Amino acid sequence: MLEKITRYIHENNLPQPPAKLIAAVSGGADSVAMLQLLYRLGFNCVVAHCNFTLRGSESDRDEDFVKNLAQSLSLPFFCATFDTRKIAAERGVSIEMAARDLRYEYFEQLRQSECAEAIAVAHHAGDQAETFLMKLVRGAGLRGLTGIKARNGYIIRPLLWASRAEIERFLAANGLAYISDSSNDEEMYTRNRFRHSVIPLLETINPAAKETILATISRLQDAERIYEIGFRQIKSEILTYTKTGVSIYLPRLAETGATKTVLHELLSPYGFSAQQTDDLAVALAEMPSGRQFFSHTHRAVKDRDRLLVSPIDSSSNEIFSIEKNQSALSEPLSLRFEEISSLEGYDLKDKNTAFLDAKKLQFPLHLRRWQAGDSFVPFGMKGRKKLSDYFVDKKYSLPAKKQVWVLLSGNDIVWIVGDRIDNRYRVQADTETVFFVTLSC
Repeated sequence: MLEKITRYIHENNLPQPPAKLIAAVSGGADSVAMLQLLYRLGFNCVVAHCNFTLRGSESDRDEDFVKNLAQSLSLPFFCATFDTRKIAAERGVSIEMAARDLRYEYFEQLRQSECAEAIAVAHHAGDQAETFLMKLVRGAGLRGLTGIKARNGYIIRPLLWASRAEIERFLAANGLAYISDSSNDEEMYTRNRFRHSVIPLLETINPAAKETILATISRLQDAERIYEIGFRQIKSEILTYTKTGVSIYLPRLAETGATKTVLHELLSPYGFSAQQTDDLAVALAEMPSGRQFFSHTHRAVKDRDRLLVSPIDSSSNEIFSIEKNQSALSEPLSLRFEEISSLEGYDLKDKNTAFLDAKKLQFPLHLRRWQAGDSFVPFGMKGRKKLSDYFVDKKYSLPAKKQVWVLLSGNDIVWIVGDRIDNRYRVQADTETVFFVTLSC
């Protein structure tokens, strides 16, 4: 085992002894074996444990076991205790997900405070196979199917090569004790269903199912390396960097014959989801210039034969002016302005248009992000309302609120762009000229 882990560490360019590592130890067979191997190789280990308080006395038993193990090796011991059920409810995630996030958040804090080089976790070959199947069922791409990495940032997995049987033989041969987590047998956890039900079923078809999956992962990792080389070449032909973001050349994108995949690779770093990029890839050919798509952080705008991607600066204090005779504004939004004498033939329910009484407007108009404390009189109402309250009533999401622009006449908000005008500036029976504003989406 010492020879194998030494070779694996060298082949995957992991930290070498006597590097200082945060060793994540639950008390189970895998983490105990990992700690013992790292200790025997001469690493400077700091033992870290999380008590998630999910199993009553068992959770406390685990903490005591790991503490005693660290003391027997004269190693520093740190432990964090979490009310995991409460935190999961507050964050709106599963208990499984909350525990995972809390674990890695704590380990990273400890790594920084202890000035450690990396965090060692005890994933092994069985975890690799389970992860592959879970991602396959959920619908992962090539990268997702390449399995757990030996290193991901500050997280290292020095035991990823070992099977559970090898780990247990090592512990038995060296008389090393470990504890069993009863939650590993509970089918309520997704991973356990794959471990106890799916993989055993596959092994009735192919007794070497795990080994076959691991071999497939290895081949996919090689394929990923080739894929990365090809994608870098395509990216250099399609994407160029601009002062405000990036520009994607659409004709060359179409020539790849893999528009969805390439577009997802290009846009996912800017926060666009797979569903968004799939929808965008289908619609691009027929989409008019000016059409916009938003992620939480970026905006993608079609501009003739290019897709322009730029960050959304939700904290921007920049103000854009619109003069009386100005017919259009291209940045930060695509707006057109026109004076008309009648509303006949216009769609008055289109939220991307605003019809305002021209004589009530004070030029130049101004366009800016909404700000805390802003208020207006919503169309059809008489009382003033804070925009923050209006957004709550309209169930605006946080990303949607960050994208809101307002059009002002003097100090008055006359239009929440793309939503609602101010009632004081509405068109009435005595309106002589209508100021017509159109937002191109």
